[in-house]
Amino acid sequence: MNPLVRSLEDLGLPPFLQELSSVVIALLDENGHVLAANRGFLRMAPPPEVTSEPWDVRSLFVNPRLEDVQALVPYHGGALLLYRGILNVAHDDQPCRSLQGHIYRWQQGRLLVAAEYDVEGLEMLGATVMQLNEELAETQRQLLRANRELKRNEATIRELMHTDTLTRVGNRRRLDEALASEVERGRRYGDAFCLLITDLDHFKEVNDRYGHSVGDEVLKQFAALLREHCRQSDLVTRFGGEEFVLLLPDTDLTSAVACAERIRRHLESQPLTPQVNRITASFGVAMLTMDEEGGGLLRRADQALYRSKKEGRNRVTQSIAPGQNAAPDTGCC
Repeated sequence: MNPLVRSLEDLGLPPFLQELSSVVIALLDENGHVLAANRGFLRMAPPPEVTSEPWDVRSLFVNPRLEDVQALVPYHGGALLLYRGILNVAHDDQPCRSLQGHIYRWQQGRLLVAAEYDVEGLEMLGATVMQLNEELAETQRQLLRANRELKRNEATIRELMHTDTLTRVGNRRRLDEALASEVERGRRYGDAFCLLITDLDHFKEVNDRYGHSVGDEVLKQFAALLREHCRQSDLVTRFGGEEFVLLLPDTDLTSAVACAERIRRHLESQPLTPQVNRITASFGVAMLTMDEEGGGLLRRADQALYRSKKEGRNRVTQSIAPGQNAAPDTGCC
């Protein structure tokens, strides 16, 4: 430091301010000469290499000028602060810089200048913050997209876990969960709920005669036929092999039997595949009672299916629990 420039510590300011380069601090006399300055000020406006007097830095302050600041009335009725705001400074032929700073009235008419946060740096910082915000927003958008994709994948996985891979209808797991749910709903609200179980007649002969690829196509087309004759609220599931179970909520026994009969007649009248001219199916139908569990309902429907098979196949049989009325013109057990 030029020996004519005193230390800020001699002015009673904290010693650490002397070495700061991010803060510009200088004590000026009434004529704008530097009496003491810290490292930040000296880096911005270094003193002449050869001088016998404190150097004049009035030209350093472009706006506001030091003369204008000295003429200001102190803030808050006699407080030391004269100016607070932007200090535009230019040293020699360097570009003008803007600092955010304060100028204080000091003892004996002197001025204490303290500035920090270069406005250009603030603008660069602001631009950086904006860029970081944009990057953060894009990251958040990517996370949202990834989260949506994850949820779609989870939904797909759940669907695959509940779907029969061949026929694309519900599998046994889906049946068990949905049956328990529908039984609970029927018991809670007293809504009618029916279960229909169907089995393709003599399906083994199809596999033996035409091969398993044709047999698989028959199963897929039969599943499609079942979906076609069901409402959106109904559920079609593959119970195993050539057996399928339909859950029919809000459906009484007469309506469920009618649904089974429509499917049976359609299947009887139209081939499922070109290779197999005719194939039929047998049906068992049961309606839930108030004190019945899902397993019991399924067993009663299966017993009705067994009776359809035993009595010649290609027919619908209904299971009648105590207190229930049978649908007309349909076999009972």
